[in-house]
Amino acid sequence: MKALRLYAPVPLNNREAVRTTILPTGGGPDGSSPMLVRKGELVVFSQYVNSRMKSIYGPDADDFRPERWETGELADIGWAYFPFNGGPRQCLGEDFALMEVYYTTVRLLQTFPVIRLPDGEGVEPVGMERQRLTLVLSSPDGCSVSTAQGDTHIPQ
Repeated sequence: MKALRLYAPVPLNNREAVRTTILPTGGGPDGSSPMLVRKGELVVFSQYVNSRMKSIYGPDADDFRPERWETGELADIGWAYFPFNGGPRQCLGEDFALMEVYYTTVRLLQTFPVIRLPDGEGVEPVGMERQRLTLVLSSPDGCSVSTAQGDTHIPQ
């Protein structure tokens, strides 16, 4: 669940305004001024960008630090975290997707009690790794791992 902050399955989303409105923030050079959205205009929002904002997650926003969810520092995060969107348009597949992740993680650990990077494989900093954006975010190169059974490559 914590990895979804940095690697949301659907990193971009959009909505069409059904009426003219003024958003309280988002305009101006620093994004803190009101912003006019006219009826019919497309509003694009990005969980990918939002989840890396230092103003929300602190100076270490690019770090994978799952404990930030347990310390209370994100207790009032509200709508700043939305990997499956929210409200009336929340992803209907959220529960199924999370169940798949939990099941796959458990099965991998049952099958391969030791999983590590192969010797010589570099660690890319968060946000610097190659990524493919289609409807969902994925790795174009798959994932190379080393297990007790030897090195293997998991295609994307």
